Amino acid sequence: MGLIKSKKRVADHGEVFTPPWMVDAMLDLVDGEVQRIDSRVLEPACGSGNFLVRVLQRKLAAVEVKYGKSEFEKKSYALLSLMCIYGIELLPDNISECRDNLIEIYSEYLKIENSDEWYRAASFVLFCNCSPSKLMRPFKVFA
Repeated sequence: MGLIKSKKRVADHGEVFTPPWMVDAMLDLVDGEVQRIDSRVLEPACGSGNFLVRVLQRKLAAVEVKYGKSEFEKKSYALLSLMCIYGIELLPDNISECRDNLIEIYSEYLKIENSDEWYRAASFVLFCNCSPSKLMRPFKVFA
């Protein structure tokens, strides 16, 4: 994906996407916190999830190091990692893409299909934690 989807979306919503190299550089500044499995992360303008995907990947790497030998603990802490990630987004197509990106990372890590109970639990978590902003309303500027 490029840094913009369309000029209209940039004009209407100020939508631009952070390039992966910049996401990694910014997360490196708080790497210890990002790798903590239970640290909470909120992205108030998550778009398609560029930041949240990288945060989840770092958390899952920590899960693998600490709990990779026990399948149950690995799945439990992977779900906890996902439960600690929150995103808010104005545009519904972006939030859908964000959820899809996160569930793909999660399910590939655990090697599970969408019929698996862990996948269904993760889908529910993402439905609750990554949602369209209901608080953002257009405002008027009075002259």
